[in-house]
Amino acid sequence: MIHRYTAFLSCLTLTAAVAQECGSGRYFTANYFTDVTVTSAVTYGSNTAVAGGAQTLRLDVYEPTGDVLAERPVVIVAFGGSFISGSRADVAEICEDFAKRGYVAVAPDYRVGFFFPNAATTTRAVMRGSHDMKAVVRYLRKSVAELGNPYHIDVDRIISGGVSAGAISALHATYLDQESEIPPVIAAEMPALGGVEGNSGNPGYSSEVFACYSFSGAIGDTSWIATGNAPLASIHEVGDGVVPYYTQEVSVIGIPTGLIASGSHDIHERAANIGLVNCFKSYPGTGHVGYLSSDFAVALDWTAQFLGELSCGTAVSCGATTSIAIADRSVGSSVFPNPTNGNMQFELPEASTVRVLDASGRVFINERFAQGVAYMDLSALPAGAYAVEVRNSALETFRVVKVD
Repeated sequence: MIHRYTAFLSCLTLTAAVAQECGSGRYFTANYFTDVTVTSAVTYGSNTAVAGGAQTLRLDVYEPTGDVLAERPVVIVAFGGSFISGSRADVAEICEDFAKRGYVAVAPDYRVGFFFPNAATTTRAVMRGSHDMKAVVRYLRKSVAELGNPYHIDVDRIISGGVSAGAISALHATYLDQESEIPPVIAAEMPALGGVEGNSGNPGYSSEVFACYSFSGAIGDTSWIATGNAPLASIHEVGDGVVPYYTQEVSVIGIPTGLIASGSHDIHERAANIGLVNCFKSYPGTGHVGYLSSDFAVALDWTAQFLGELSCGTAVSCGATTSIAIADRSVGSSVFPNPTNGNMQFELPEASTVRVLDASGRVFINERFAQGVAYMDLSALPAGAYAVEVRNSALETFRVVKVD
């Protein structure tokens, strides 16, 4: 199957209309438009609420006031809240920012509510979010086909994303797209819940998206991300204690669930390894989506650049991104000898996870060590240069040369 991004690029030509749309800084420039027009509480679907009974699902639409463009990219922005709380009003500022850049922004409900976290209940919560996000995409296509395109959107440029739990919902809606990928813990109940697509509304329309973005999100299995899937941009803090940056057990409101999920770092290793168009921006520290309060303009500029380049059919530049490319850094830990014929010794200032990767991001060794002196054997690895990551309260990267 040819993904919509590939199809869009293959047919895009720099006509006068496209040049006018993309040649003036639209999509990239904050406050390109002065004002935003909001259409509130549009019903897009319904489904069974977390506590039982029917729940009507609604969304708010943010448009640039005075815009005359007939078809515009649309950015879905899902709120966070650990699948327990939150509302579409929480992302109003993000939606306004996107709309002022020339996008149509959509803030949807998705089903949230209290549940006691374990593997099954947490997986159900994620699937509820995924199902509702898919229904939003289908509604947007339905609004064009049956309602006269009231929001002037381009159905070939629907972008899904969100914050924290909203990002998790968007990632699963985008990349968990095969029935065979449904997590075993809830597989038996999924046919009644509508399978991968869900029963939240607007059947008969595609839920496929043009691109995805994630503010501190995670996915249950990176193997669900496949060649030909939608491009992805992510931002995440290295020491995030709410949604994992790497791959680890997930906790909800501090309660371990037994589920293992992969955060943005490992998601983008997978994307890079399969050649998926992707960009990743990493922030230091131990916060959770703290950049949306401390560095809001930079985070939105970076994301809008990625989405704008895709929307305009130009090469994706990624701005300032993280990379696992091997480089020397000033660190607090130490490793020797270097070069090594296999046996390595670490001085670790605190308990640490040590990973050995090649330049493509492939992980060869992943081990946990206590504080103090630790030993690792690289003798089974081919000769060459490797990145050794030491992760504790900070992230340190060493360039290590393995010799025969």
